[in-house]
Formats: sequence, C-alpha cells, structure tokens
Amino acid sequence: MSELSRKRWRPSRKTLAVVLCLGLAALAAPLLGYWWPAFGASWVQTGLTLATGIFALLVLLDFAASRSQPAIRVERQLAGGLALNQWSEVKLTLHHQFRYPITVEIFDGVTSDVIGEQVHQRAPLQPQQTTQVSYRLRALQRGPLTLEHCHLRVPTPLGFGSLSYKVAEASLAKVYPNFAAIAAYTILAAENHTSELGIRQKNRRGQGLDFHQLREYRQGDSLRQISWKASSYRQQLISKEYQDERDQNVILLIDSGRRMRAKDDDLDHFDHALNASILVSYIALRQGDSVGVMSFGNSERWISPQKGADRVRVILNGLYDLQVGNRAPDYLAAAEKLSQLQRKRSLVVIVTNSRDEEIDELVMAVKLLQKRHLVLVANIREAVLDQTLHEPIQTLDQAATYAGTVTYLQQRAAAHRKLQQGGTYAVDCLAKELAPALANSYWEIKRAGVL
Repeated sequence: MSELSRKRWRPSRKTLAVVLCLGLAALAAPLLGYWWPAFGASWVQTGLTLATGIFALLVLLDFAASRSQPAIRVERQLAGGLALNQWSEVKLTLHHQFRYPITVEIFDGVTSDVIGEQVHQRAPLQPQQTTQVSYRLRALQRGPLTLEHCHLRVPTPLGFGSLSYKVAEASLAKVYPNFAAIAAYTILAAENHTSELGIRQKNRRGQGLDFHQLREYRQGDSLRQISWKASSYRQQLISKEYQDERDQNVILLIDSGRRMRAKDDDLDHFDHALNASILVSYIALRQGDSVGVMSFGNSERWISPQKGADRVRVILNGLYDLQVGNRAPDYLAAAEKLSQLQRKRSLVVIVTNSRDEEIDELVMAVKLLQKRHLVLVANIREAVLDQTLHEPIQTLDQAATYAGTVTYLQQRAAAHRKLQQGGTYAVDCLAKELAPALANSYWEIKRAGVL
C-alpha cells in the first residue's frame, strides 16, 4: 500500500472552454463597437475585465483548495506468478478521506510486454468508503514482470483543474510457462475426461507393470489377470490389478536455439515447447516418476531429476526466465553432456525444430543417447507449410513455392522415418499440437512397459 505523491496541476476542459470564450469575446468586442456604436467599447471591455478577474480568482482559489485535499492511498493486488498468454485479474483498492463524492481517473502502469483490458477507468469515490476497481492483463513474454506507477487524475474542488498522482512503488511478478494446462488436466483427469485435451490413455500391454491390488472380476478381464488362489479362498473370481511402473526417469531436452524463434501464433515455438514440457512433467510426476530438464542451444540449464508432486514448482522457477536466442543448436554436444549428467536409464524427450540439413547430426546425437536411454524426438513443424499446401495456385511463383514446400515436407517425412527405423519414438506436429502429442507419447511408452 503506497501513498500517492502529487505530480502536477492540469486545467480541466471547463477551464479551457471559459478561457476560449473570454478570448473570443475580447477579439469580438472591437468589432461590435465598430458595427454597433450603441455597444460602447468601454463598458464591454470593463465587463470582460471583470469576468476575467473573477474567473482567475476562482481558479486560484480552486488551486489553493486542491493543495489541502485528503491524501489517497492505493493498494494493488497482483498474483506473484502469472501464466504466459493467459488473462489474470489485477485489483486496485483506493483508500481516501474525502467528505464528498468525487470521481477520479485511474490508469495503471502496464508495459509493452503486457496487453491490458480496462486499464484506464473512472472510479467514483464515496465518503468514508474504500473503492475497488479491477482490470485484466495478459503477459506476452516470460520472465520478471514489473507494473510501473499507477497514475490517478483527481479533480479539484471547483472542477477548474485536476491534480495528477502516481503510486510510489512498482509491483513485481513472475511470468511462467503456461501452467493453466496443468489445472485443466487435473480437473479432467479426476473425471476421466482428459480426451478433451487431446490426451488418450491407451490400454496397457507388455510385462513391465507393477502389481497394484486385488479386486472383484470385471467383464473384459483376461484370464491372466485372475488370481486363482484368491478366487478359491473368496469363492468368487478375483482379478489382479496392475499399475504403470513407478520410480522411472524422464529427462526433457529442450532446444533454445534460433529455429525455436519461429511463430505460428502469439507464442514462439520455444514457449510452446516449455508449455508442453511443463504439462508432461506434471503428468510424469503424478505417476511417481522423476523428472529433470536440460536446455541447449542458446541457453544451457540443468535441473536434476527428482520426484514428488511439488517438483513442478522447481521446474517452473527454473525455466520461467529462460529465453531463446540466435545460436544454432549443437545436438551432439547436448547429447554428450546429458550422457555425463544422467547415467541412469531414462526416457529422454528431445523437443526441437530441426531442418533437413541438421538431421544427420540429430540422428548421431540420438544414437549416442540410445546407448543408455530410450529417446523420444518431438519435431515442431511450422504451420505455414501446411497452409501453403491448401492455398490456390495461380502464378508461377506460387507453383514454385508449392513445389518447394512439397519437397521439403517429403524430406522431413524421410528424416522422421529414419529416426523411427533406428528405434526412436518420433513425433512431427504443429506447435499447438505439441502438448497433447508429448503426453500421448509418454502414455504410450509407459503402457508399453519398454522403459
């Protein structure tokens, strides 16, 4: 809560209108005296002088009275953690000691990295009451966020001017990758409706599953699930229920190089990668796995794998200020570094935007990691490629663009097959499809019991 400091006095529209009228009257007086001598110039000038003097006296009295107006205090309520590109509410509470109703203008100090709705408002203040106004903002960039001074414009007692004020302190917050998807997943998972997010949980297969509990036989259970010993004891069919293996490791290897600066919407591919990684981290942690994160390319950061539902907070705080840059990714160096940092077998999820000229290096890095780990490569595809295939072709340039796009996509599909033939799980998708695609791949690997 901060007291507001007086900044400067500004004339009101009413004052400017009166000054304009007096000026026009002063200019018109000689003309009236010339055309209509009955309107004596002397008494017209006397009237104008008297009116100007009275008006100036009122303005001075109004200005003097404004200096003793009650102080105003403002309290800003802003969440300490905001989700990237998601609307958040900001509340401003005005505390005052005015004895008469007054309406003030308020404008909060949002920056260029923020989109605000109703940032500029008029707030009526009632005697002996606090007033609260709110607006919404949407942060467009991760990292530290500062809301600067909050400006108020308070009218003077007689309304001939206004005094501008500003909050003495700024508010600080952190803009995290979009963790709103975590809340949506939690709600839908509780109701078994995760398919609404595009996440499909396939049936288990394979032998790498842990025993969970015994339960009554249900139609559709296989004969291998029946516990004959328990069934004989209970005199009814009893089935064994299994759960996915726990205490496994998931490492998210995120490219922060120049390719990830590509944009299909308000977010670049790197922000989409972080959002998807946060969701997969949360899902894996809920399954009892340990999750770690490593970035490579422009920024290098390592968060060692640990388990626990609260671990997602550590990951959020470790990634919220990570930025993409202009350096090219070095897949082989990243694979060598991860091989040294993580010795225990893990699921390594590489999130990148690779081109055909980089595929050989990516394949070499994957082969190096496969000596100890299971690898999943998620390759983000620009939306403009798909759009080009559906645009009408009317000119030679459009035909050349179409042919080049088809050739590039064929090369990309060949690289995708090359990764899969080498025993790598691979995903090729748009940025907006990345989160459900990674989640589905994680569930597929867990249910297959291959980790």
